[in-house]
Amino acid sequence: MLALKGVICGNTVIVENDSIEKYNGREVIVTILDSSAQKRRALNSDKYVTPTERGRNTEAYMEEMRNNAFIPTAIMN
Repeated sequence: MLALKGVICGNTVIVENDSIEKYNGREVIVTILDSSAQKRRALNSDKYVTPTERGRNTEAYMEEMRNNAFIPTAIMN
């Protein structure tokens, strides 16, 4: 296996600073590294979430849990 850096020019990949003549006729896989030419769409995660009553009240629930987190040992005995 061999990894080389090159540039696409038309329908050809030009390899920089390497001779690959000894690999003539071998199969290759070309991976395009520069994805800046394609802009990614923003992911709308809200379409994958079903709103629930519990989810809408998360902050109040967590505040209540924090306030009730400490139980004195004298009360438990």
